[in-house]
Amino acid sequence: MQAEEEGFIRRTIKRHFGRDAAESTLLPLKEGMTNDSFLFAADGQRYIFRYNGQGTELLIDRGNEKAVYELLSGADITERIVALSIDPGYKISYYYEGAHVCDPGNRDEAERCMRALRSFHERRLTGAKPFDPFETLAFYEKLMPAERLNSVEYQEVREEVFSLRSFLRPFLTDHITLCHIDSIFDNFLFVEGRERPYLIDWEYAGLSDPLIDIAMFAIYANYTEAETEQLLAGYFHEGFDDRVRARVYAYMAVGGLLWSCWCAYKSSFGVTFGAYAENQFRFAGDYPAKARALMGEM
Repeated sequence: MQAEEEGFIRRTIKRHFGRDAAESTLLPLKEGMTNDSFLFAADGQRYIFRYNGQGTELLIDRGNEKAVYELLSGADITERIVALSIDPGYKISYYYEGAHVCDPGNRDEAERCMRALRSFHERRLTGAKPFDPFETLAFYEKLMPAERLNSVEYQEVREEVFSLRSFLRPFLTDHITLCHIDSIFDNFLFVEGRERPYLIDWEYAGLSDPLIDIAMFAIYANYTEAETEQLLAGYFHEGFDDRVRARVYAYMAVGGLLWSCWCAYKSSFGVTFGAYAENQFRFAGDYPAKARALMGEM
């Protein structure tokens, strides 16, 4: 942590909690992919201070994030927020002792995440900005290195992904509700005493097709088709058909390319993601054909 960063964090903690808290130990947590987070204590309670990662200001609409948290206020869906700033964009949230994030290899936990996601979607919340993955992808492409963007491999995969746009367009306009978008297993927090996990960190949230949230969980977890099938069964307890599978596979394809571009942009700041970035591009390359195969059976 750089001195400038530490100084800002301590000044902010002092403003909210006082001198003693500001002078307490700042314990770095696992670095997030978008931001850095630190643990601190005040009056016997521990809190998490989220600090913007490099390049984040171009990726996140903090005004939209604040609007989303206001929509969720009192709904018992997400973590307890103590302070949220648009400019500069920081967040202070309650730390839950003994809590843990979802283990994607634990079928019961993944199913409980899907039940929580379904319950949230069924609230049909609105009031945030729309999220179209193709439009966001086109924006990310403007930020990524030209060498990668113009490569033959990238352009071939891009063409396959964008061929799915006409299929998904009706669902991105007629089936929209508030979605998390970054609904990865790391953002489902299991807290003692609660059957359903909290869904945390709503920076990318927007109005979209609910099935996009299932796809985002699957690609971050690097799920196989069989594991994705189990995930869908956890969400659709009443059953589902190839129309649903095709939509989820299509979102896995565009989501893979989206986060691949995101990784390419962040790499310009010296941040690397290794196998994660490779896996996302693989989903983008493999899943357009899988989605089209199901679409052909409709």
